[in-house]
Amino acid sequence: MSLIIAFVTGATAVLETITHKRAALLPNEIRANGFAALDGIEPVVTAFDTNRSKNLNDLLQWLDWRNASGVILLADDSLPDLVAYLGDQFNVHRFTPPAYGTRMDNQLTSTLSKCLKAYKYLASRFADAKYQQIFRLPLRNFDAPDIARMRELCRDMTQRNYGNEIDALLRDMRKRQAPKRASDYQDIYYVDDSGKHFQFGHEHHALADTAMPPHNALCIIGNCLRFGQRFDGTTHYNVSRDKGASMKGTYLDCHGSCRLHQKHSHINMFTNNFF
Repeated sequence: MSLIIAFVTGATAVLETITHKRAALLPNEIRANGFAALDGIEPVVTAFDTNRSKNLNDLLQWLDWRNASGVILLADDSLPDLVAYLGDQFNVHRFTPPAYGTRMDNQLTSTLSKCLKAYKYLASRFADAKYQQIFRLPLRNFDAPDIARMRELCRDMTQRNYGNEIDALLRDMRKRQAPKRASDYQDIYYVDDSGKHFQFGHEHHALADTAMPPHNALCIIGNCLRFGQRFDGTTHYNVSRDKGASMKGTYLDCHGSCRLHQKHSHINMFTNNFF
């Protein structure tokens, strides 16, 4: 698998430069020693021409996300809804196309350098199991203001002090963990403001539905990529309440629709909110 880095732009000069330069635009520190900075994973630098289509579904069909270890999107203003629409699944950054007459390749390399540094930092946290189960929480069903904060921090990361802010978020989220000392207990869960307990399960007895229809591409992508990081979509969360209280009720599914859970028992809920 490769790391896909896709510019989403209608700027002709940017499109031409990427077509001719591609991987040569990557910073030297990334290309050195067989891409050692990325653990040997070679990035694929490409571009989607928004002059040909401004349809986000066309972008998803074009993007080779199924074969990617990670996905970084760098988008200009030609697809204004992209960050909001795809920011939970991919590592999305806004960029301003360099003006004509500038050293286009140098400017793009500088942009790539900043985005890759941010991506690497997030990847290092995501690879840690105790943090990954925070990043992977079902965003529609974990009721807490920290979720909105996490979604904001993991989008357009180069515009903020992402390292300090992400680490502060993770510290705050771990205050929701019970029991408090993970090393002493096998069953660790995170408690939202509605009293729901989200325990990351390592069992594989349930699988998220992938039939299209009724599901769409975002349902599928949302259960294998979060903030541009690939994860094992065969694992899920066991969602329950304290003292075995009933879980019967309505919850948001992977389409964003309310769906009834008719049993009193816990819910098997996946990262994309499918249950």
